[in-house]
Amino acid sequence: MNRKILWILPLLLFSLYAIALHAQARFAVYGTGGGEKSGLPNQDWTLAGTVGFYYGILHAGPIDLSVDARGDLSSNIKSGFIGPRAAVKLPAIPIKPYGELIFGVSTYSRTAAGLKDPNDFAYRYVVGLDTTIFPHIDWRVADFSYGINNSANGTHAKTLSSGLVLRF
Repeated sequence: MNRKILWILPLLLFSLYAIALHAQARFAVYGTGGGEKSGLPNQDWTLAGTVGFYYGILHAGPIDLSVDARGDLSSNIKSGFIGPRAAVKLPAIPIKPYGELIFGVSTYSRTAAGLKDPNDFAYRYVVGLDTTIFPHIDWRVADFSYGINNSANGTHAKTLSSGLVLRF
């Protein structure tokens, strides 16, 4: 009986290890840099950055569904968002177009916005294109978002950035 346990224990440990590796393959972190236009009057494009991660929840053929969480930072707006992400991995071409509908909160600079309470609900539509440049590293060729920010009287913020994605 002890010998059976000795054979089962390594198999169990290996199985847990393989499951952990598989789960990690669905996780990615990213960072981008580019520009953002807040949509406020007399505000032009400013430097901006995005940091975030996504976690895959479903893989069905060429389509991957994930949950994305990101923070957008610029001199006029600081935002945090979360929402669903859908990506398509094209066969024989190492590009992955994706789209998102994310919800969260945006905070405008009081001086930039001229608002009493610059914190409020916001949502964004995001489209982009990633391409694999090394195993587990993608170049985020373009990430464009268009959003509505209730706190700034429904202004339409836009971001355009490029960066790197590390997949685990």
